Amino acid sequence: MSNVLVPNSGTAPILVDGMASTGHPQAQVIKLDGGSRESAPGANDGASVPILAGQKTMASSLPVTLASDQPAVPVGASLRTDQMLSGSTALTPKFAKIAASASGNNTIVAAVSGKKIRVLALKLIGSDAVNAKWQSGAGGTDLTGLSYLIASSGEVLPFNPAGWFETAAGALLNLSLSAAVAVGGHLTYVEV
Repeated sequence: MSNVLVPNSGTAPILVDGMASTGHPQAQVIKLDGGSRESAPGANDGASVPILAGQKTMASSLPVTLASDQPAVPVGASLRTDQMLSGSTALTPKFAKIAASASGNNTIVAAVSGKKIRVLALKLIGSDAVNAKWQSGAGGTDLTGLSYLIASSGEVLPFNPAGWFETAAGALLNLSLSAAVAVGGHLTYVEV
């Protein structure tokens, strides 16, 4: 197995396992007990940071990546569905149904003391023509412009980790309708 030390700066690779350096100006190959050791300056103090042949990890301050001729191991990433982070604070996604039919104010999510309600995704369908807008508080500050719904139509806002809109702290999430028309759907939100 041959290991290659590839500098992040885009210069030519440096072969380890007893083979000479292929041109990195700040690296040298040193014979050590029949093996080799690649040495390159550290980013913080200019001192040499040893990298042993075949080693897969190195000092985090060294701006290089160690590659191998072995087949790549698949690495996957997935989105957590039980929580998300806002800075270092863990937030649990919550869900609310939308079942509104009154002209004017329709509370969709009740106020939570000291918390903002941030909408991450939603689906909204009107049974007939109606204008709808989201507000922070009943009859409060508009969070969106009007959505002009026609019979059996609506809108879908797909998952947005930054959120589509949010209420003021301690305010309920209100859906204001221009007429007494049944509107339904659901939304995903977090309290921040």
